Amino acid sequence: QRSAAAAGTMRSLAGAFSALVSRPLRPKIHAAGFGKIQVLALAATQRRTMAFNRDRIDFEVSSDESERPKGYDDWGEDLMLNRGRVYRVLGERKVDADGYAHGRGRRKRARATAKIKEGSGEILINGVSHVDYFFDWEHRSVLLEPFEVTNTELKFDVIAEVHGGGHTGQSEAIRLAISKALQAYDPVLRTKLKREFLLSTDYRKVLPKKWGKTKARRGWQWVKR
Repeated sequence: QRSAAAAGTMRSLAGAFSALVSRPLRPKIHAAGFGKIQVLALAATQRRTMAFNRDRIDFEVSSDESERPKGYDDWGEDLMLNRGRVYRVLGERKVDADGYAHGRGRRKRARATAKIKEGSGEILINGVSHVDYFFDWEHRSVLLEPFEVTNTELKFDVIAEVHGGGHTGQSEAIRLAISKALQAYDPVLRTKLKREFLLSTDYRKVLPKKWGKTKARRGWQWVKR
């Protein structure tokens, strides 16, 4: 009796599978609660998908356009996938009448403007040398990072003006201004600067203190007893 029942179940499943393959699937089959019927429906869907992909590959490989079906979609040809790379159109070089390229940057409460020109590598910040303006070597290294990334050390003179914030915010604001000025002077350098995230503005700021709080979010310590 068990073997007869199993044989009947197999015959019913085989009939259901052939019916699914021969005719399009209906949404109610996917929503059915029977696990075997659901698996068969997914198998039939996968089979149709594979057949469609195989036909599509054959038509793409063939060189004769007359062999392609009426509804052939040539989206791959528009994207030029065979080139392997999409070339970006470079921006124009932006230099004023005196040969300076300008850039602006900000970080925390600091705002900075910078203009660069080919020279010996002299950097002036608010009319003072950067060595005298920033006593910490870490702030100086942050300031010179765009030149290190683009391999242009001692090739540009920089005149920067900055106000607001502390030394950390000012150094990072001037770094962003110099990076944008380098991009304006030579658009080819944009790729190197963008790869190191030197053209992105950091909008993070310290939130103001709230009433009834120790800081912006920190509350007073609570003791039960």
